[in-house]
Amino acid sequence: MKKHLQYLRNDRIEEVTTQRVREYESKTGVIVKLPVPIEQIVEQVLGLDFDWDEIDEQPGEQILGGLDSVNKKILLNEKHTALFESKPGLLRSTIGHEAGHYDIDIDRAKLLHPTLPGMDLASAIAKRHAKKADHLIEVLFRQAADDERAYHLYKKLTDGQDSPEQKSAVDRYQSAMLMPEWLIRKAAEQIDVTEWRNLYHLAEQAQVNITNLTVRLRRLGLIYLRDGDKTIYRSQDEWSGQKSLF
Repeated sequence: MKKHLQYLRNDRIEEVTTQRVREYESKTGVIVKLPVPIEQIVEQVLGLDFDWDEIDEQPGEQILGGLDSVNKKILLNEKHTALFESKPGLLRSTIGHEAGHYDIDIDRAKLLHPTLPGMDLASAIAKRHAKKADHLIEVLFRQAADDERAYHLYKKLTDGQDSPEQKSAVDRYQSAMLMPEWLIRKAAEQIDVTEWRNLYHLAEQAQVNITNLTVRLRRLGLIYLRDGDKTIYRSQDEWSGQKSLF
């Protein structure tokens, strides 16, 4: 993992994804609107192909996709075809996530140089995050320093998964790519963003899931949502003002 991902600021990710969208517009002569044509941008700007394949999973692991960086290919896990079909936006966010690994995580310059004897990068696939294993991994992490068996099991479970820094950066990347700031701000100006029905309609328009949309709106400062509270406010100041009335 590149050390710089830990410090990759939101504005830098916004700059990169904006550049990719503008490159696509310049190349095709098409003005991008919602929903963003993520597959075409990934293919025509980043030069990545797509393929469906079975990706091995450890017990409790769910891997939706992977990146074959040497062959410039995003692999989508055909084991989860039904899940992709049942959850609108999941396939697009998975593609955006893997594109983020290629665009801001992988050192592409090294891929162009011959490898050293004994080093085979051709089959390298970057596996993704495994939610169900988190608790076990956390427990093993605390034990790993003093228990060799725990250390080896921890390494086995976490091998190939995203670090927290990677996951944060590429998730912000896919969010910014699927929902460019200028398009989301324009859309938000035309609706009441404090009404859930309007947000669900916007999510459908952008072809993302509602969680992805609300995270994006919060990150852009267009709404304020408290954890565990379904009431949407336009800002934290508005929430504080409402709270002071009671």
